[in-house]
Amino acid sequence: MLVKEVVALAAETLGRSDLSGALGALEGEPDGELKSLLRCYNLIENEVALDFFPLKTSERFVPAQGKISYASFSFAPVNILKVMDEEGTPVRFGIMPTYLTVPEGSGEVEVLYAYSPPVKELGDETAFSDHISARLLAFGVASEFCITNRQFSEGAMWGRKYRDALRAAGIYRRTLSVRSRRWI
Repeated sequence: MLVKEVVALAAETLGRSDLSGALGALEGEPDGELKSLLRCYNLIENEVALDFFPLKTSERFVPAQGKISYASFSFAPVNILKVMDEEGTPVRFGIMPTYLTVPEGSGEVEVLYAYSPPVKELGDETAFSDHISARLLAFGVASEFCITNRQFSEGAMWGRKYRDALRAAGIYRRTLSVRSRRWI
């Protein structure tokens, strides 16, 4: 699914067929409200990736003096989940502000990490092609777009639909609570 499809669906959801029509006839870079819709899409995709459905990948590195710089990762790491050696055995690691530490002499290691999606353009593929529907993302984009245009009541309505769609997809994190003790 393309970003352009999600943005067009969000425009149609808002009843703005003028924006979806302008999106279809767009040549070059978007401007005005189309640029705002694209920015809202990037915000929502980032929110879903960081808060609800983490994007995960693994890469192999050869540490230099027990350090792996975050700049050498393909994507911006948000959370390091696991580090394994060549045999698949877990390796102890430390997280520093600009690099990851592993014991010296570890050799090649595989790092499994969650990452933040890069900023997308209209012709790019969404980060959630398999798991998250275009409708869900369009609700979030519509909510963000309304709020940025000071349409707060409409933004709240689309925000509720967005959260309901996240809940229906099974990825909405509700606040956890511990039940109080009951004494007999």
